[in-house]
Amino acid sequence: MVFRFFYTIVFLFICIGSFSQELAKKPLSIDDFATWNRIVNPQISNNGKYIVYEQNPLKGDGGLHIVSGSSEHLIPRGSNAKIGSENDVLVFRIKQPVDSIRKAKQAKVKKEEMPKDSLGIYLLKDEKLFTYPGVKSYKLADENADWIAFMLEAGKEKNDSVKKSAKEKSLGDEMTLFNINTGDTVCIENVTEYLWAKEGSALIYVQQQKDSIRTNSKLSVFNTTSGKSSELFSDEGWIKKAVIDESGEQTAFLFSKDTIDEKIYALYYSHEGNTPVEIVNETTRGVPIGWSPGEHGNISFSPDGMKLYLGTAPSPVPEPKDTLLDEDKPKLDIWNWKDIKLQPQQLLEADKEKKRTYLAVYQLEDSRFVQLADLLIPDVARIQKGDADVALGSSNLSYQREASWTGVNLRNYYLLDLKSGIKREILKEKFSAGLSPQGKYIVWWDSSDSSYYCKSTQIDNLEIVSLTKNVPVSFYDEWNDQPMDARPYGIAGWGEDDRYVYIYDRYDIWRLDPTGEKVPVCVTKTFGRRNTTRLRYVKLDKELDYIPSTQTILLSAIDERTMSVGYFNTKLNSVKDPGLLVMDKYRYADVVKAKEADKIIWTKENVSTFPNIWCSNTDFEHVKKISDGNPQQDKFIWPEVELVEWTSFAGEKLKGLLYKPENLNESAKYPMMVYYYERNSELRYNYMRPRASRSTINISFYTSNGYLVFVPDITYKIGYPGQSAYNSVVSGTQYLINKYPFVDQDHIGLQGQSWGGYQTAWLITQTDMFAAAMAGAPVSNMTSAYGGIRWGSGMSRMFQYEHTQSRIGGNLWDKPLLYIENSPVFYAPKVKTPLLMMHNDNDGAVPWYQGIEMFVALRRLDKPVWLLNYNGQPHNLAEGSWANRVDLSKRMFQFFNHYLKGKPAPEWMEKGIPAIDKGKSLGYN
Repeated sequence: MVFRFFYTIVFLFICIGSFSQELAKKPLSIDDFATWNRIVNPQISNNGKYIVYEQNPLKGDGGLHIVSGSSEHLIPRGSNAKIGSENDVLVFRIKQPVDSIRKAKQAKVKKEEMPKDSLGIYLLKDEKLFTYPGVKSYKLADENADWIAFMLEAGKEKNDSVKKSAKEKSLGDEMTLFNINTGDTVCIENVTEYLWAKEGSALIYVQQQKDSIRTNSKLSVFNTTSGKSSELFSDEGWIKKAVIDESGEQTAFLFSKDTIDEKIYALYYSHEGNTPVEIVNETTRGVPIGWSPGEHGNISFSPDGMKLYLGTAPSPVPEPKDTLLDEDKPKLDIWNWKDIKLQPQQLLEADKEKKRTYLAVYQLEDSRFVQLADLLIPDVARIQKGDADVALGSSNLSYQREASWTGVNLRNYYLLDLKSGIKREILKEKFSAGLSPQGKYIVWWDSSDSSYYCKSTQIDNLEIVSLTKNVPVSFYDEWNDQPMDARPYGIAGWGEDDRYVYIYDRYDIWRLDPTGEKVPVCVTKTFGRRNTTRLRYVKLDKELDYIPSTQTILLSAIDERTMSVGYFNTKLNSVKDPGLLVMDKYRYADVVKAKEADKIIWTKENVSTFPNIWCSNTDFEHVKKISDGNPQQDKFIWPEVELVEWTSFAGEKLKGLLYKPENLNESAKYPMMVYYYERNSELRYNYMRPRASRSTINISFYTSNGYLVFVPDITYKIGYPGQSAYNSVVSGTQYLINKYPFVDQDHIGLQGQSWGGYQTAWLITQTDMFAAAMAGAPVSNMTSAYGGIRWGSGMSRMFQYEHTQSRIGGNLWDKPLLYIENSPVFYAPKVKTPLLMMHNDNDGAVPWYQGIEMFVALRRLDKPVWLLNYNGQPHNLAEGSWANRVDLSKRMFQFFNHYLKGKPAPEWMEKGIPAIDKGKSLGYN
């Protein structure tokens, strides 16, 4: 009996041990990144019955999920879905399997012969799926969507037959119209473009065919009630930009008979199916001399159908025949000091400028053309989606040259009368301004005194009203620490009929009278300020152009003390404080409301909770979890996060985040990574999805593999960005060393990208606290970087140093010592920390020679330094550059494992990879 009891106990211990091993969590590996899912494009049907979302791994095939009540349907590889307005159909693409695409690429299949996506049409009520191979595009009407229109790729047989036919060639593809209610289809050949009327009553489409002599174009309208098409227009020439109004009664398009490339177009118009007539051409009254309707401009009807908008531009002129050989032409750019924009910026924007058009309107009621934008006032902002008779013009032409060193986009503003075309200047040299929804007022921010101002758009009322100057709170960014005027928190919206404008301070929303007659009122009852919680209006009805004062509205909220993110509700005319709906140790976000039901979808996340989709009513009641994106997470060691606070060396109270493995043993020692940018403590409840790096460490991956990760907030003193980073980062790191015995103070690493990369490079010149550092795209020499170009935009880098992130606060010749003092390369001899850098040769933000300067300096000084240059890659590795991202993840991890965990150095660190072995050896071993 004793022996039996003994063996029973032993057996139980063995079973428990085996069970514990099965339950033991494992660290994440880089291979696990590929299988981690993302949830994208979540939608809810208008009636709230159906919820649709994509769930895709980072690498591989995903699927489209359709959820209704307790049932769920999965369509493998479904993507880019759209729910029909009548809640009865789902239209989407079905991607080709990733393996099929890969095999085709390996077989060097031509681009035009690569496997094509299919179209999926899923009838929600009948749960019936239709598929069509080779989809090019599809469209549904916004309302009353009883039909689906889609275009398919021409099959190989059709392409071959077209090639053999010398007489006539189709310029379009086959369009299919699918009836959602009956399943019937209508096929139409040679379609080049098509567009639904918003109300779903009609579809307009263009057909074009070309032979050896001429091009024939035809415009037709498909009536969804009769199921038949009627021809509107047919002629020899080119039709482009065909549009139809919301009701389906009016159509318009551009047409040209020209056979040369530089075609001059005219605007045609048709009402209620009548033969289209030419209404705007080069000779139309009001069209600038030498101008015509531009083929690159957008054409649209106003929602009320009373106005037809178009873009005009100087008419194209045929290029003279070029008789010179390419070798006989000089190739150069001429930089002129009088240029408004630098040559690199001009070259980047050249194509856009060639295609630039200027907004004009044709008043349909009185058949009058009015040119709105022009060379002096190139930008026009409409209100009421174009229904209004006024618009706001603006021009930054006077300030473009100085913007390259100020970084401020100042503008002059003009009130435009859309009926007469009269333009009246109403503001000069302002940072931002906007019209009220009804066009009664213009509101602007004045940086000189950090206040909002307002005035009537009536000609006889010149009074300027100070909206916020006498309100006892600040409406500008209170945390601004850049050498520039602080930006405002912004405008929440307007009340009905422009009676009030609602403006944000740091925490609350204020109701302000644009006439200045009524006293400002904090409609959130200073609840935000009293509770250190930022409240912001959430617009659930995208069609509403004002904030209703008597209806309950939704407010997003972030508690600056705990960094929790949630939602409140309130009524703007209520005497009560905003009511708490949901706020906990999570981040709630991305609310979308069903158009016709009291249902919303949203996400909920924290560091260990994947942001799945949840559903509830608008009070966040009757909550239901919809998705389960990554159930495999339970198998892995995951981080926990703690909000820490300390006093910096500059005497400021700062916050930061300390990420720890969930299985932390407080009696052990852990290496720690320190990652930063500027302020990151608001990310306390963000989920850190495991993924291959584009430039920075992955926090979930590092903590899962036995690292601590510290993310300190950084505040700055103008002129001393480097020292400011030191005061914040080093003080926070020392605080953690003193507070937590499990922090291994001898094995702490630094990592930052871009501005964080600069701070990393600078910190290792000032302290030996860190055992290893990785700097992505760092500025190492501010004196040379100051005069460089941001190749992504073509702009000078001067403004960054004088007014924005780099925070020097002056130009190079006025403050040369500050540029030198804040440049890591001048302190290269002091560096004792091994440094890994990534700086790519197609970096459009920080010129890659900045990384080179630091590398060659440290190399000459015999300091351990490595530079990774991913060929042709931008500032951060491209999202789709999977191999590069995995490679960077591996090399960073090997680098830090060597210096912080004592792992053997890989071959690429020990010996390097000779250029003759490029592409043959990766040197991971």
